[in-house]
Amino acid sequence: MMRNLIHSSVIVIATLFIYGCGGSSDNKKTPTPPTPPPPPATVINTELSNAVTVNHLYLDGEAQLAATTQGLFWRANADAQWQDRSPNANEVIALAIISQGHYIAAMETVGTSPYAEPSPLYMTQDSGENWQLINHNFGGSEYTAINNIVYDQVNNQLYAVGNTSFAVASSSAENWTLLAGTWDGLASGLALILPHPSQQLIWFGGQGPIENGYLSRYSLVDASVTTWSDLLPNPSVFKGGLIHPTDNKTVLVGGEGGIAISRDNGASWQQPLGDVDHQFYWDIVIDDAGKLYTASYNKGDAVQPLTVLCSSDNGDTWVSNDFSNEVSKGGVTSLLMVQTETENLLYLGLWDNGIKSVSTTDINCG
Repeated sequence: MMRNLIHSSVIVIATLFIYGCGGSSDNKKTPTPPTPPPPPATVINTELSNAVTVNHLYLDGEAQLAATTQGLFWRANADAQWQDRSPNANEVIALAIISQGHYIAAMETVGTSPYAEPSPLYMTQDSGENWQLINHNFGGSEYTAINNIVYDQVNNQLYAVGNTSFAVASSSAENWTLLAGTWDGLASGLALILPHPSQQLIWFGGQGPIENGYLSRYSLVDASVTTWSDLLPNPSVFKGGLIHPTDNKTVLVGGEGGIAISRDNGASWQQPLGDVDHQFYWDIVIDDAGKLYTASYNKGDAVQPLTVLCSSDNGDTWVSNDFSNEVSKGGVTSLLMVQTETENLLYLGLWDNGIKSVSTTDINCG
């Protein structure tokens, strides 16, 4: 009987041991790892990956052009490869497009003032495959640097600005006439030029000698000049802007300190962004639905947020869109609206970061 009792005890203990250890190996299950979250959706595309600063973006029909610190980049369309179409190895300050393939390029003035020769201008009639140096007299005997050049197609005139000079020439860019300012003035420089042919006006602006931003309006009717010196808090500078394509009396200008808008050719102004702590807004563009876009730039460091602003009420209010999770060097120095068959793409010319793009459907406009 004792033997049977011992045998039964062994069976019970063995059974408990088996169950206590989780049973047979057939019942063991490997835990399923948690499903990783989906990667964040990306909406920013790279158009030009070069680490260049983009001064201006242009369209010539389907061709796209970028005036950069490393020359002129050109491609035949949005699907083509970029080509270096630079006149020389220097920075392209600005470009005037006269007609298809016919450009005037304002190049970096090498050296320091006083310069020994005129600010270099080059002309091409084959989209930059070949260039000719232009013999011109911008600056008179002072040889001042050209900070921007723009072609007015309606009046068939070229306009350019220097440090304190605003001048006009024919499309040959050879003989320049001073319209406002002086050739030899001291200032940080003018930068903005906006032809406004429907109102017989030209807007120009920049920064004066004490970092004072100012905007001027030149009348093609009587050659009068009207200047505003308090549109944005100083220190300030005006860089770019937009003549509204359907509201002929509306002009929008951007610069350090925000945006200024006039809906009556300058009789009154509004600053819809308020105090932006001297952020720059170098450009303003519009899409075919009438929505307005701008983007910020901070001169402190190339590593900064990519912030795009959009307005659906003609500039009265703006909605901010932060794309910093996709782009680390997000300072925007130029904008271009590119319309395709299926969407509108906002091209973003960046400081030291080439060109990015984003579909306007991915931008919140309120």
